[in-house]
Amino acid sequence: MTPEKAARTTPAYSPDELVAGVRAGDETAWRAMSEQYEPLLRWLARRYGLSAEDAGDAVQLTWLRCLEHIDQLTAADRLTGWLATICRRECIRLTTKARREVPLSAPDVIQLIDTLREECDPCSEVTRRDERYRLSRAITALPARQRLLLRELLAQEYQSYLELSRRLSLPMGSIGPTRRRALARLRQDPQLAGCLG
Repeated sequence: MTPEKAARTTPAYSPDELVAGVRAGDETAWRAMSEQYEPLLRWLARRYGLSAEDAGDAVQLTWLRCLEHIDQLTAADRLTGWLATICRRECIRLTTKARREVPLSAPDVIQLIDTLREECDPCSEVTRRDERYRLSRAITALPARQRLLLRELLAQEYQSYLELSRRLSLPMGSIGPTRRRALARLRQDPQLAGCLG
């Protein structure tokens, strides 16, 4: 609907009658005002690219602000522009709010909670550093082939087992078994109790 079509409806009441009636608490005037201006307000809200639901919210908020501030309207003949301005402000507020809100998936929320818990726990950083230190010492004690493989895997600088095989001069078929043996050895290390789960 264009603004011309929205404004073409023949008003049953003049703006003066509507404003005076709403100020006096007349429900008939209120109903007439909403019927007369609702199409225009919905059209304006949709022009801001709001979804039907958000556009409905913008219109409802416009009516709420209208009720709250109807006494501040100085000239009833400005009612159309006044309502349109309120609606535009509500639309801008809703679109700005939507841009700030980034929806989080369930895994993101869980990760965020875990991160906040860790940040709130002063001992957690000390514990993590201690675990990293013990793990680094245990990896250093591994046989050279296992040590090199685990360091490459932890650094995650390789793209594939083929590239890893070339970099370490290891047969590609031995990478998995070598990794399993190294991890099994680390799990048996009493110094790493609790680090590897």
